[in-house]
Amino acid sequence: MKSILKYITVAALGLGTLTSCDAIFDNLEGDLTKMQAGDMFKNKAGIERVLANIYNYIPMGAFDDNDKRTFFANASRAAASYGATVGSFWNYSQMRSINLFMDNVKAAAAAGTISQEDANTYLGEATFIRAYCYFAGVRVYGGMPIVDRVLDDEYKGDGVNAGLYIDRRTEKDTWDWVLQQLEDAANLLPKDAPAQMRVSKYTAYALKARVALWAASESKYWDRAELNSSYTAVQQKLTYMEESYANGYYQQALDAAKKVIDSGKYGLEGANPGSVEDATNTLANLFQNYSTFEGLLGKSYKSGNLTSGNGLESSQTTNWGGPHQVTQGYVGGQFSYTLNYADEFDYYDDNRGRVDGTIPTRIDGDEASYFSYDPTTEFKKGDNANYIKYANVTDPFVNKDARFQAWIVYPGATFRNTVIYFQGGMILTDGTPNIYPLDNNGVDFQGQTYYPYGGEGENNSGFYHMPGDINSHHRTTYSFYNKKYLDPQAFNTVTQTPWYDIRYAEVLLTYAEAQVESGLGDAALAKKCLNDIRHRAGFTDDVDLTIENVLHEWKVEFAAEDQWQNVLWRRRAYFNGTNVYDGEGAVPAKLTLIPMVDLSGSSAQYIFLRSVPMFDEATQNPAGFHPQVRPEDYYASIPNYTNNRITNNNTTN
Repeated sequence: MKSILKYITVAALGLGTLTSCDAIFDNLEGDLTKMQAGDMFKNKAGIERVLANIYNYIPMGAFDDNDKRTFFANASRAAASYGATVGSFWNYSQMRSINLFMDNVKAAAAAGTISQEDANTYLGEATFIRAYCYFAGVRVYGGMPIVDRVLDDEYKGDGVNAGLYIDRRTEKDTWDWVLQQLEDAANLLPKDAPAQMRVSKYTAYALKARVALWAASESKYWDRAELNSSYTAVQQKLTYMEESYANGYYQQALDAAKKVIDSGKYGLEGANPGSVEDATNTLANLFQNYSTFEGLLGKSYKSGNLTSGNGLESSQTTNWGGPHQVTQGYVGGQFSYTLNYADEFDYYDDNRGRVDGTIPTRIDGDEASYFSYDPTTEFKKGDNANYIKYANVTDPFVNKDARFQAWIVYPGATFRNTVIYFQGGMILTDGTPNIYPLDNNGVDFQGQTYYPYGGEGENNSGFYHMPGDINSHHRTTYSFYNKKYLDPQAFNTVTQTPWYDIRYAEVLLTYAEAQVESGLGDAALAKKCLNDIRHRAGFTDDVDLTIENVLHEWKVEFAAEDQWQNVLWRRRAYFNGTNVYDGEGAVPAKLTLIPMVDLSGSSAQYIFLRSVPMFDEATQNPAGFHPQVRPEDYYASIPNYTNNRITNNNTTN
């Protein structure tokens, strides 16, 4: 077999400038494809160039939109979708590259080319990356074949090559191996990362805490999605966990998280804001410039070059984006938050304590009611009398959690010096409702012109108004957009904002969840971890350490960071048609909030309707119906299982 590193093109992928420039590179004229594998390991510069390529194997999934598969987000102009999905990994060519890199590093250290200290750092980084890849595999496939060495010696030339066919380990053995690998990585790595965006001892412990919590959650809640015992993979325990495993993993999560906490090297930016405004500014800025104080692992795309990331606002390259009014291209904003999610963000009381975040819309307080199909026919003349009248379209969002203010564009919000209109109609002066009209004709009222969609002509960002309008470039079915990763000043065609794969806030919540779920660890510390996150968001009260409060923080602290879909996956808590777990809510539907200007009184006021989004009659989900997630959906089919001679998932012999 030819070495994958025989001729290799490598690039420094956000690892910082390489300070070494040894003579070996002098005559290559920048063409690294001419570089022999052995040459790359003759100095630190070459090794770090190969290492940079290996860093790119980390399956961190920057700017994924898997949260659209929960009740909290959706495509802006699509029928409600839902399904169990999480990032996976199965690439043994890359495993070979990592293992070969480790062999070459050991050889370089033995030859005196690099110090043992440098070798340990490189080996620790490679071990970390390999463990991360396996973590992304076991969480989707269950037990994995563990390939921790180069298999060149197994090519016997006999046509059989039996040593290349490695059986899958049990799922538990695979989780245990990943956790041990991360402990090994932590023991090799320095306390301080060698350069920005590279990993340290505490990055390894942070990932170990995540992995252990995942294994613990899956064990504890295995019976929520227990697999059919007739499946061969279950019988072989390749896809099998049980509650008795849980506390052992919770303890590992606690121990690893505490090592990060006790290091004193990381913390929450703006941990004690003087005001809600201060908290909002800190939280917004956190996602404009990478913080090495709060970030333990991530990617920085600040260079803005065309290869540094996907264009978050360009519909041709991504499903993300900003509202139509402040973006460019054929479609603006393909990622929207639902009303279900907006309700999760609490209000502040006068003392900055917590008040339930459900947005008040009805005089009778019945916020569980919503239009289940079509508000254009269900909402009748005179029904506006049942709704709270707001003087301003922004009033329902005043005093919302600073994270809502910092990360979400809501009706009437100002973004890029532009008032964003999300409006779905009006109540005319005679009391007639005009919802999702085919036109956007203005109505003069008391010296001012009001429009059904908020702004004149196409100077608005919603709502989707009729079947067949999917190609309209300015419509939406939801009234909450993401701004967490968007430049607040101007449209950009390429990514400018950082991605945090592991933030310190996750470490704190991991400790809190592991403690409350197991009763192990330090309950006082766990409560402090929970409330430190809330305090950074501007709340001054302390809440009790309960699993409900911990899960609430997972929801609101990690908007569009794909954490909530991870929580649902590891806790086997996706909607299954019978039960809705962990605060997803009792309504199996994604809801929208429809702002409407009411001109039937003595002054213009605003009412807000809760509704299933208007998409079109052919695809609209009937009330009470929603796609279900089966136990089998938590395990994917094994790639090339026949050629690899291993057992597939969810099948019987």
